[in-house]
Amino acid sequence: MWPFSLFKKLSQDPAVGQPRGDYIGCYLLGTHTSGRDDDISYISLATTREQLELDARQYLQEFLEQHPQLNEAERLALQDLLEHWNARADIHLAQDGGKPGQPLAVQGGSELFLRTGMRARKKEKGVYLE
Repeated sequence: MWPFSLFKKLSQDPAVGQPRGDYIGCYLLGTHTSGRDDDISYISLATTREQLELDARQYLQEFLEQHPQLNEAERLALQDLLEHWNARADIHLAQDGGKPGQPLAVQGGSELFLRTGMRARKKEKGVYLE
């Protein structure tokens, strides 16, 4: 029985901020164009909630400034997300367990998603930087 529990543990992503070899658990914040599986753009691969919040707020603010043509409903939805980021992120991550599910927000033809996952750790001269 133990080989199966070991395999299950190794096949799951590490917790956010926890290293596993050359990888580290992180938050994945990005955009995805509906209907296109190959069109994913990552905004943040943060390993802390603080960094995730900074990246998200910067992206949302810049998006609102660069897209004045957004319809009123989308603009209000994104402004609400910006103003209540921490609470909305907490609810979203708790609902989906950090796995792919409903989008955090919809902006035009794109969906803003937030989930947990893992990424490669930063390494310089054989030493991990994080």
